[in-house]
Amino acid sequence: VLRWRAAEVADLLGTTTTAVNGMLQRARARLEQAAPDQDQIHEPADPADRALLDRYAAAFQNADITAVMQLLRGDAVFEMPPEPTWFTGRELIGRFLRSRVLTEPGRFQMIPVAANGQPALAAYLRGHDSGYRAHSICVLTIAASRIARVTAFNDPGLFAAFGLPQAVPAAAVSVPG
Repeated sequence: VLRWRAAEVADLLGTTTTAVNGMLQRARARLEQAAPDQDQIHEPADPADRALLDRYAAAFQNADITAVMQLLRGDAVFEMPPEPTWFTGRELIGRFLRSRVLTEPGRFQMIPVAANGQPALAAYLRGHDSGYRAHSICVLTIAASRIARVTAFNDPGLFAAFGLPQAVPAAAVSVPG
């Protein structure tokens, strides 16, 4: 990332150049395994895909766990880098969202965006003043008319890169469908 030579990284970490090269090789292999297939990455030009995203946004905003789970593939993945925890499978994702995220309707507002050619939603979290604050950018992977992966980047600093404000008043956000 920083274009450092392996010897520089080894010196920084107090290890050998061979060890750093091995770590890089393993990291690249892991990224290759985790990356979505190229045929899964696309902008939702298809009206059915756009409708799926709109239904997901509405279900998320309404804290409708049943509706969210119906939109996910059975083997869906929900992750929040750089958090080390992720959830695989519709049931585990539903349990996590129910207990920690979608605790009440209207807690989140979602605005459609695109990230690196993939459909995404900017999630705003309701504050104590009833306004909404930047929370996360959720990148969605659609496959077989269902959501196969949600990668939630919980970093409000990303909103500037999307030309989005850090906060929106409650009246400025509408709930789709």
